[in-house]
Amino acid sequence: MAGVPRRVLIVAFDALRPDMVTPALMPNLTAFAAEGVRLAHSRATFPTETRVNQAALVTGCYPTRHGIVGNKFLDPIAAPDKLFATGDETQIAELDRRLNGKLVDVPVLGEILAAHSLQLAVISAGTPGGTRMLHHKAEQLNGFRLALHRPDASVPRERIAQVLDRFGAIPEHEIPTLSWLTYATDVYLDYVEPEIKPAVCILWYPEPDNSYHFRGLGTEANLTALRHVDAEFGRIVRWRDHSGLGDQLQIITMSDHGQLTVVAEAIGIADTMTKAGFTIGDSVSDGADAALALASAGGIYVRDSDPKLIQAIVRWLQTQSWCGPLFTRDGQHGTLQHNEVGIDHRRAPDIALALRNDDAPNMHGIVGTCLHDAARYPVGGGLHGGLHRFELSNWLAMNGSAFRSGYESLLPVGIIDILPSVLTLLDLSIPYNVQGRVLGETLAGQAETATPPITEHTFSATAVGNYRAHLKVTRVGETSYLERGWVD
Repeated sequence: MAGVPRRVLIVAFDALRPDMVTPALMPNLTAFAAEGVRLAHSRATFPTETRVNQAALVTGCYPTRHGIVGNKFLDPIAAPDKLFATGDETQIAELDRRLNGKLVDVPVLGEILAAHSLQLAVISAGTPGGTRMLHHKAEQLNGFRLALHRPDASVPRERIAQVLDRFGAIPEHEIPTLSWLTYATDVYLDYVEPEIKPAVCILWYPEPDNSYHFRGLGTEANLTALRHVDAEFGRIVRWRDHSGLGDQLQIITMSDHGQLTVVAEAIGIADTMTKAGFTIGDSVSDGADAALALASAGGIYVRDSDPKLIQAIVRWLQTQSWCGPLFTRDGQHGTLQHNEVGIDHRRAPDIALALRNDDAPNMHGIVGTCLHDAARYPVGGGLHGGLHRFELSNWLAMNGSAFRSGYESLLPVGIIDILPSVLTLLDLSIPYNVQGRVLGETLAGQAETATPPITEHTFSATAVGNYRAHLKVTRVGETSYLERGWVD
């Protein structure tokens, strides 16, 4: 295999909590990590929502640069009269059209590869908008993008027709999403590999996210999903090891965030704010005081970014028992700052916040519970978005001839580091705007690489009364990673 260019497969297990990767529950993924490199101190970006971290994956940047500041946000050009929902394929395609292809503000993986005549392929059983987020320029680049939720939004049409002809219609959606796990794996192994052989493929599994959300962390349905997705991943590893591609194909496994258990019904923040005298709308263009874009975390957009109205809302929030850390652009009124949490962007809400959470176990002994304001999730189900350590902690492990063997690193790393590391594996230059770092400590032959300086800092903000908010950040060299945020 000497001289054969490397290729990379990124396998994403949506929402997988690292503490649930055990030999009994996920033997294939456990063995994969043990034989390769396990990065035990990996962190997501805030908000710990899927499309935010998918954008981080394909740009190597925090929201402050890529601009996807939440699963929902306001953009005066793309959606002037309502909150923009990034999970909706139709909306996200329209946003990209209105912005002349500038869905994100920096180069994405598909573009970077295409500039070197290389191809990105994406197979995703996640949300329709999330699939486009991973490869939103596939149409222009003649790339491959299969969205199981929206086959009509998949491209190129002739290849998608071949997939459907070969594998049959995409099964009906279910929870847990077992049939989709198998279908997506089949497409990768029996179509993408033999027919396309992309330089990089992203295979996005929807579990355990779906079963966490709607059945609960640690329930039998959730455990079944974990076992099934692990078995499908095992098929891929065995195929790689017996295909003669062992020296060529490098595999990176990841999750985009963790989840916590929902312990109460939705708070009803809009109604509560209305009773407090604020007017709440779908946007602020109709004269409403504020528009809300949050579930367990997110933000509040304030009419005209009025400083006095921002102050009034912040002061009110700080008296609410459910309010966690608050962030504003200038860090006034007892708030932390947008730039400290990586969301200082023109699309960012005037007030960002995470709702309170704790370390209490659920009925299955899974640590971490949260409050929320998302009516679609049942009590006992799962949710994410905030700054709890188990929301920020994501799975990351890699295996292949380019990586060290049997190595576990405790050095802080993050999702933003995947893109520059992939480009390094492919011997491609890294764009100047990338905020992540190359994970040199994971590479074969790099055992003597000097460890970058590691520093820790806790930002704090104090308001009137007993409200105090904190954010812990770790830096490795010039790269920052969020550890947790909390209130006293």
